[in-house]
Amino acid sequence: MDENVGNSTDYIEKSNSFECGFDSFKQSNNPVPIPFILIALLFLPFDLEVSSMLPYMISSYIVGFVYELGSNAMSLIKFVNTSNDSKTDVYTYINDIKGKK
Repeated sequence: MDENVGNSTDYIEKSNSFECGFDSFKQSNNPVPIPFILIALLFLPFDLEVSSMLPYMISSYIVGFVYELGSNAMSLIKFVNTSNDSKTDVYTYINDIKGKK
């Protein structure tokens, strides 16, 4: 629509992508510094190691949870307060399970 209404002047700079802070009239061929490459090469193996160990860490929590349920160290019975006594709470319920009164 604007081509029909006004003057259209096309420049090479108009068709290029705009990057804030950079001068688009000159090319910049700065090499990547060697310390940056060394840090990137050191980061890559440690990052892969952590990401490969993450599923094992999560599964160990699940195995530990199942072990606690199997050894009756924990109970999943829902606590229902049937009395109107305000002193009855979750802590007294847990103590009743352990045999302490």
